Amino acid sequence: MLRELLNNTIFVILGLLVVRIIRDDLIIGNTNSQWIVIGILLYITNLLVRYLYGLLSKMGNKGSIIFALGGVHGAVTLALVYMIINNVSSAQFDMIVLAEMLVIILSMVVPSIVFRFILDHDMSRKEAGKQVQRLRQEMVKEGLKAVEKIYLPENIRESVVYDLRDQKSANSFADFWHQWAKASRYPEFNEQEKELEQRALLWAFRAERQYLDMVSQKENRRDYLFELYNEILLAESILLDTENEY
Repeated sequence: MLRELLNNTIFVILGLLVVRIIRDDLIIGNTNSQWIVIGILLYITNLLVRYLYGLLSKMGNKGSIIFALGGVHGAVTLALVYMIINNVSSAQFDMIVLAEMLVIILSMVVPSIVFRFILDHDMSRKEAGKQVQRLRQEMVKEGLKAVEKIYLPENIRESVVYDLRDQKSANSFADFWHQWAKASRYPEFNEQEKELEQRALLWAFRAERQYLDMVSQKENRRDYLFELYNEILLAESILLDTENEY
């Protein structure tokens, strides 16, 4: 907490200085615009030094640019200005304050603009929801493809396809009643048929996990991928629970 207080104190000082500058009409009264040139040169020099340091530290080109732009620059220098207040004239002190103020403002404004173009955007909940729905559709499609490649009796295949389609809520109310009516008319699967259905579902879940593994390598394993992956693992664990009927 003490560190945060000390870091934020400099912005309080900056605010007081800006008020004093406006009050004393230093910007308007000082026809010499050297402080603008000095401030811009200081900011550019600071960027170059930080960029070179990033390259020497093996951050890479993009990492060095982010390191150079990131953070508020000039805050420590502004604090050190008061150590030389008695060694410079009033006009020189005002010019230094103005230049440092410009450096600090540039270090806050420039990254806010540039980072929008060079940094990856965080997904909103709405965007993440759309991605989850898209991946769920593709994931189930891979599971259905895997089931199509293996031999299954028609009644078992129909049950497996229904369960897989239910992962993406693709079964309509009519499909549900059709499945329920069919299950009520025909006897339950025997042990061999249950085992065959279980194997088919596990085979489909394996294909779905492999698809998510492939996608995760491209999308850096975002949270929504873990969400889908956990759903499949939960389904597999329930399916493999021999003590309870699934």
